[in-house]
Amino acid sequence: MKNRRPHQLDRLLALFVLLAGPVAAALTTAEWQYQQKLPVAAPGLVQMALNPVTFDTAQAQLQDLRVIDPADREVAILLDQPPALVAQTVRPKSFVAKVENGNTVITLTTGTAGELLAVSLETPHPYFLKTARVELSDDLDQWTEVDRGALLFRQWGAEKLSLKFERHRAAYVRITIDDQRGPVLPFTGASMDLAAGPAPGPVPVGAQILRQDEFAGETVLTLELEGRHLPLTGLEFACTDPLFMRHVTVSVREVRDTMPTERTIGSGTIYRVELEGATVRSQLRLPFNFIPASRQLLVHIHNGDSPPLNISAVQGLRRPVTLRFMAPIAGTYTLLSGNPQVEAPRYDLAAFAHELRTATATPVFPGELLLTADYRPRASLSATPLADVPLRGAPLDTQEWRLRRAIVIAHSGVQELELDPLALARSQVDFGDLRIMREGNQIPYLLEQPALARAIKLTPVAANDPRQPSVSRWQLHLPQAGLPISRIALTSTTPLFSRQFRIFEKLTQANGQGYELNLAAGGWSRTPEPGSPENRVFELGSRPKGDTIWIETDNGDNPAIDLGAVQVIHPVVRLIFKVPEIDGYALVYGNKSALKPRYDLSLVAVRLLTASRNDAFLVPAEQNTGQRNLFSMLKGGYVLWSALALVVIGLLVVVAKLLPKPPGA
Repeated sequence: MKNRRPHQLDRLLALFVLLAGPVAAALTTAEWQYQQKLPVAAPGLVQMALNPVTFDTAQAQLQDLRVIDPADREVAILLDQPPALVAQTVRPKSFVAKVENGNTVITLTTGTAGELLAVSLETPHPYFLKTARVELSDDLDQWTEVDRGALLFRQWGAEKLSLKFERHRAAYVRITIDDQRGPVLPFTGASMDLAAGPAPGPVPVGAQILRQDEFAGETVLTLELEGRHLPLTGLEFACTDPLFMRHVTVSVREVRDTMPTERTIGSGTIYRVELEGATVRSQLRLPFNFIPASRQLLVHIHNGDSPPLNISAVQGLRRPVTLRFMAPIAGTYTLLSGNPQVEAPRYDLAAFAHELRTATATPVFPGELLLTADYRPRASLSATPLADVPLRGAPLDTQEWRLRRAIVIAHSGVQELELDPLALARSQVDFGDLRIMREGNQIPYLLEQPALARAIKLTPVAANDPRQPSVSRWQLHLPQAGLPISRIALTSTTPLFSRQFRIFEKLTQANGQGYELNLAAGGWSRTPEPGSPENRVFELGSRPKGDTIWIETDNGDNPAIDLGAVQVIHPVVRLIFKVPEIDGYALVYGNKSALKPRYDLSLVAVRLLTASRNDAFLVPAEQNTGQRNLFSMLKGGYVLWSALALVVIGLLVVVAKLLPKPPGA
């Protein structure tokens, strides 16, 4: 032990001699777009904690970070990036579950000497809320209680089957589940999460809620982080609701096969629950590990039939990352970032990495971000800046497009235009006839169809047939004929029933004969037991053609049920485009023969979709762009055939005058 410190000092001295001089490779600083000054007061080992500004300007893996000394010579650096620790999941050596004194007692033989992070139980039961007492032992004789009133639940899409431990070590774990408030549950197995190593404390990340959108059964928060490329470890929510359970997913926008989509990067449950005789338990942190390429995250809070939560703030969490280097002299050093073409450097630091990470270093703090005055990127730069995205497409004669609506734009830049029910109903099924126009030219756009839906609440009108007294029938009037409804949600306050439902529309054939087209069918049962849903969602097999839908069920010998409000659910469709000015834009649609447009905008789709967006809106009123040319399918068009029609009419008039008049005329 006495010889360890001198040996470490000798290695640090050798490291200082090795790194005191400049790196041999020449560095063209003009290829780095950004700089931050690092004031070093004295020679020696220094360290800088990377801030959001540095993450934002550097590459995702920080491979373009460089440090130059006061003489503009490159200095070898070491990035200390703690890895994302993933817990090791193993099965216990044995699992025994039995009922004792009205409670379920589960005993696990861990079979490991590792540190326990959590134990997750397994059960097929779909709906429950329980509390548990957790104890540990090394000999099955002496037990130590580590938690009382721990929550276990699965309700409305949210679940918590994991019991957390503070890195305890134990040969045996006993979990006693209180079954006094509900039935005994069949627990079939368990898994254990073991610590993979010491975890560094997270660093808070600023996150702003740019917008909060309410969709059918879910809330979507658009978060703006302090910077890109932050090594996130989770999100923490500030919520004022006293009691709730919600399943939450976090995603980022991506492009796959030229199609905009979302990628899920984390999911879990947040909750605040209070049971009789137990303290309030809450979990408002959602853990995950991801480095986003953009500043924006999408947070989906799945509400089901519950009202939206009052989320007042969201904070990000990330891993700490530090940069260390040997400063041979005092002075102002420079941190370079923003070179998307350079590869990670290879310095002779591998043999001294441990000493650099554990040795005492003087902290330095970077200055403000500066643009490199003589910045000259390499000619082979492949990334297209968003400022160079094409804003204008080819000219288009919109005479064949029947409908036109002005677009209201408040701010220039990237726009998000969501189609309203009117535009959804009157455009093509694949939306191939949509065009954004300005001054006779098309504005390129990307079609985005996220996995979101809007719900329109409607009131059903009873329309029973006296000839069928046992059948209940309701009529539902849609806001638009042909609205692309994907689902219909029925609600009822009747506590007990079991029925078969049919949803259909009445149409007329070309010969005038009427017929019924089935849109959906299925059973719906409800009981007074907890967890029995008050609604039933029916998936529609086809898109309605008219503006009226019929709902019916045969009650048999049972009393009729009360049908409450009905929600018709349609998908969300958006157009993403970029504009330099805010006036003169319009959406044209209603051309059954139009093909999908093909724009070069797909080459920069990722940058366009991940940029900050402004909301654009359609004015309510539609305008007809002109009647379709009846002669457009014939060679010659309006002028020729109109002239021929006038000639024919003139000849008929002349012939009529030359014909002999009947007697007495």
